[in-house]
Amino acid sequence: MHEETRQLTDKRNITSRTFLVYTGLFLVMISAIYSYFVWTNTSFIWESDGFTQHYQLFFDYISKIRGWVNEGSISLWDWNIGLGADVIYSYGYYAIGDPFVYLALLFPSHLMEAAYHILILLRVWAIGISFLFFLRSQRVSHHAGLASAIAYSFTHFVIFNVTRHPFFLLPLIWFPLLCLGIDKILKGGSNRLFMVAVTVSALSNFYFFYKLTLLTVLYALVRFAYLNKKWDWASFANVFLKAAYAYAVGLLISASLFLPMVFGFLDSSRQAGEMGINLLFYPLEYYLALVQHTVSPGSYFWMIGGFPILSVFGFVYIWKKTDYRFIRTTVIILFILALFPFFGSMMNGFSGPYNRFSFALPFFFSLALAHFLDQREHMDTDYLKKMKWVLILYSVFSFITWVFVDGSLPYMLFPVALGWGIWGYLKLPSDKKISRLNENRLVIGLIMLNLIANALYYYYPFGMNKMDSSIKYGTAEEAYQQVLADGPEYLPDKGLDPYRVGVTSQDNHVRNQFLYLDVMGLNSYLSITNGYVSDFAKAIETAGFQIIQPLRNGIDDRRIANHVMGVRYIITDSENESYLPFGYEVVEELSNNENEQYILAETTDAYPFAYAMGKAISENDFMELNAVEREAALVENVVLEESVHQESSLEKASSESIVKEIRFEVKNDENETISLPDDEILIEEENTQFTIVLEDPDELIGHEWFIRLDGLDYRPFEQSPWLRQSTNYRLAVNDGEQRKSIYQSDQYSFSSYFHRENMLFNMGYVTENDVKEQVDIVVDQAGIYALDEIAVYAVPVSAQEDERIAAEKRERALDIKVFSGEKLEGEITADANELLVTAIPFSAGWSVVVNGEESDVLNTNLGFVGVELTAGENNVQFTYRTPYLRMGMGLTLVGIILAALNMKSWGKTNDKKSND
Repeated sequence: MHEETRQLTDKRNITSRTFLVYTGLFLVMISAIYSYFVWTNTSFIWESDGFTQHYQLFFDYISKIRGWVNEGSISLWDWNIGLGADVIYSYGYYAIGDPFVYLALLFPSHLMEAAYHILILLRVWAIGISFLFFLRSQRVSHHAGLASAIAYSFTHFVIFNVTRHPFFLLPLIWFPLLCLGIDKILKGGSNRLFMVAVTVSALSNFYFFYKLTLLTVLYALVRFAYLNKKWDWASFANVFLKAAYAYAVGLLISASLFLPMVFGFLDSSRQAGEMGINLLFYPLEYYLALVQHTVSPGSYFWMIGGFPILSVFGFVYIWKKTDYRFIRTTVIILFILALFPFFGSMMNGFSGPYNRFSFALPFFFSLALAHFLDQREHMDTDYLKKMKWVLILYSVFSFITWVFVDGSLPYMLFPVALGWGIWGYLKLPSDKKISRLNENRLVIGLIMLNLIANALYYYYPFGMNKMDSSIKYGTAEEAYQQVLADGPEYLPDKGLDPYRVGVTSQDNHVRNQFLYLDVMGLNSYLSITNGYVSDFAKAIETAGFQIIQPLRNGIDDRRIANHVMGVRYIITDSENESYLPFGYEVVEELSNNENEQYILAETTDAYPFAYAMGKAISENDFMELNAVEREAALVENVVLEESVHQESSLEKASSESIVKEIRFEVKNDENETISLPDDEILIEEENTQFTIVLEDPDELIGHEWFIRLDGLDYRPFEQSPWLRQSTNYRLAVNDGEQRKSIYQSDQYSFSSYFHRENMLFNMGYVTENDVKEQVDIVVDQAGIYALDEIAVYAVPVSAQEDERIAAEKRERALDIKVFSGEKLEGEITADANELLVTAIPFSAGWSVVVNGEESDVLNTNLGFVGVELTAGENNVQFTYRTPYLRMGMGLTLVGIILAALNMKSWGKTNDKKSND
């Protein structure tokens, strides 16, 4: 009777009751894991990207939608995103395609932070719900479904991204649905679900859709091979066409958002580029981490495990089971992909080898767990022996890691100890075990305990204390407001005279906050950033340049660059007054509610938003200049593409340069004159100092001066391909009043890495009362450096000349009549052979009409919109339309029509067969 009861409880499949019970268990899990967050008033907002990107863009996007509804129109260009940017490009990676985001519209505006947190937890709940739908198609029992759904929902990839990148949770929802759709097709069922899953996953995030596509193809091929023991090309062709049609139609339906997003990515600064590491193998510690993090929290190059120990039991159990070999084969392939950086790069769009495809591993481990729990009565002694050896090996590995590497024994040994306890129980004879029902409950409880322990150790102070990197709940919006002295009320209304607000080189914390303040600034910190703006920043060699932050840190306090960008005001901490560019005078002292002191500086020399110019220089000639000369050339010249320049009738630029080189010598810390070696420089101690001594310091009076280091490279003293050796370093230049530094990111920081072959330091303006005789250069890392050349440049500065130039440009400025989200219109009287230059970032989305006739939009100054003018009166109308949006909408309509036609063929196939 005891055995019959055990068997009977296993025959209950997943029903609506399972989904309800799962919801109850989910609430228990989040209460156990996140109650301490509530107790300590800690949010899910990571102090880095969470604060500067995820929550801020979530908040701003919902505000935009409400504004569009109130205004009755949609504007897809926002002047407050950096220099101005497309809304779809900027928000598509984070929010626009995420269906959960739109639920925030149900919350009042003052509860946006609560909505953000609730919707993160709703995503976690949906992860388990999606997996249960897949398990139901696999004839998994009620209790096995509950256990494995909890294992899938609270795997460490989920726990990690609740507070790190919440939208990274979405692929864990879509992947089970894609696999379920493939299963239905392979078993002769409808392709409708697969079509819907493709549509939703393509809309939600193009970056993860790429990974989902590759993983779904892998799943489909392996699954087909095991379902069709005798390969039948006719069957394969039929299945392939059916799936390919559904995929294509799903992609067409999503095209209204997907197509502009792909174009935005291809047109951005963030594309597959240089990598500083070899692509043959990772550092040795990465391979150790693969084992270490299988059942414990942790991440290395985004290879994340943290599975419950019972999932490992399940994987060992299905290893030789014929019915489940597709799980084993797929995991082996994924494991091989994880072994070599080349495959990691391939799975990451041929960029840095971040193994974010590891989100798929919990699916297969949890699926193995589900089948193991349903089949555990059929275990034999051979299986128990294998599991014993797995536990022995992991126990030894955990102990060795504790002694020699990590030092954190409890979190590693807890799942192992739990595993030994489960193994001991499984060895008991049937009559010594508890009832099947209680056993099922115990299994669910142990999985929950295992995952709760992992999460607590990851988040809480007694473990890895990751919650310490989250900001306090309820402080985000106030922090945005206070970033520059309690909001922008002290700034004049820009009206029809648009201007930008800048910061200094010391304000690295200012990233996207101007969005919240509704202020036109310079910098943005987004995954998709205008590639043309990046080209401009690289051309003038801005010190703070990063791939996705091209114009951060006040363009290193460069006077001319700030003028060209139309920066009329600079707001900064009062301690940074010495970093203000020449001509920016403090007009007001400010403070925020924390009594932090700020200053507001203003210049009358900033250039207008659009103005006519009559002299031009070609891009080729422009790039022949050094970076300081390039910036200076922007004062009197517009930079044109080579073909445009050849056909242009504008006056050609003068070959004379106002920039001069300053003579100097380099001395070491013992005041000995040294020369640059032909090959390498050995820096044996950290923070080694060199001194640049100027031969004639008076040459700098009345000049801005710059120090440029060219031909830079760095490597550690003893290189090993098996060790993770940092290649980051920072060079700092200190003249006693200002300290400027430039950072070379580490080769393993794939998101931000690029090789800096040169560094240009703007050391500011020199007066008669502050003559600079020498500056110190500090090298923070020991190692082997290469340096081809050091140069010191000086640019003459005159307040009267700056005033004259600005006045001339104001006289030649466009008289703006309309300045809105997607439109700029104005009037200007032009002389013969003039061109209108603007501070609008160049994009294929801009079109222009001059005097009622369409004209070509020109890429001027390497990244800004311009247009040729005719002699006399000119009415100029710039209009923005998101590139490929209309084409995408047309393709969406085609996709909907094809989906309807599909209903009469492949979409109408009997689904009953697919569930057999």
